[in-house]
Amino acid sequence: MHHYSTITANTLALRLDMQHIWRMVLPEMSYNAPFLSHGLLSVAALHKAHLLPARRDKYLDLAAYHQTRGMEGFCGLFISIDENNWHPAFCFSSTIVIYAFSSAGQTADAMADILQIFVLIRGIRSSLLGAGRNLTQTPFSAWANGIWIVGENDEASYDFDPPLDHSALPLDTFQALRRLFAFYRTNLSDCNREDYEFATLQLRKSAILIVHAGPQAEIGMVMFFPYVISANVMSDIQAKDPCALVLLSYFSVLLSLVEHQFWYVQGWSRRLIEAIDLRLDGNNKFSKVAKWPKTTIARLEKS
Repeated sequence: MHHYSTITANTLALRLDMQHIWRMVLPEMSYNAPFLSHGLLSVAALHKAHLLPARRDKYLDLAAYHQTRGMEGFCGLFISIDENNWHPAFCFSSTIVIYAFSSAGQTADAMADILQIFVLIRGIRSSLLGAGRNLTQTPFSAWANGIWIVGENDEASYDFDPPLDHSALPLDTFQALRRLFAFYRTNLSDCNREDYEFATLQLRKSAILIVHAGPQAEIGMVMFFPYVISANVMSDIQAKDPCALVLLSYFSVLLSLVEHQFWYVQGWSRRLIEAIDLRLDGNNKFSKVAKWPKTTIARLEKS
């Protein structure tokens, strides 16, 4: 736990108040929740595997051990989640997401991996943050406040393009998202057009959060996306529908803007865009729309 508390915890967020939760609140809570201790130790082992390539296999094995032990306790608790125990369960679920993103949780199929992560995040949201539960009334309020630096439901604040002069976002980001919105409006039928238009607006919301955050763009500013898209879009992702693949390609651009700050997601945007490009190969209509994400990620990697 020493490595976790002194080093790893501070790599899991950029804002000091969010780091404090990882560094102090979770370890203290884990004293009465052994499964959470295993989750934190698993994350620490993943971090060491990242830092020490020569000993990578050893630490990945250790991470898998602690993840398995933690899951045993978590699953036993999950069937009886209530107001008295959902806090440690929610915290452990955050370690599951980190594990799924890390090399320990990856397979050779990037599309299957991202689907699993999206399903996981949606499940956490519905199971642990349902029933009127809200992070703002918990010791983890900074996790929510640090992401929604522009009010989540303050729709008027998302109506206008913020200036990109001091942002890492490409200068044509909002134009590209408008083109994507127009593509869906023109090419989709009434039954699913609204779902994709809404999803595109959520990508715009993510981009605006990143702009306002400046150099402190938290990963949650991108990863709220899986839990706000519709079940229809999720089904299309599972089916590898070209419309969903194009949407994921634009999501990949936003992920690429934060992944260099968070070791466990590094390389993910490249994995996704390559898998999407392979799937869209030969489909000129959709490949053309996905060209902007592909060229943008390639350019960002070189900068």
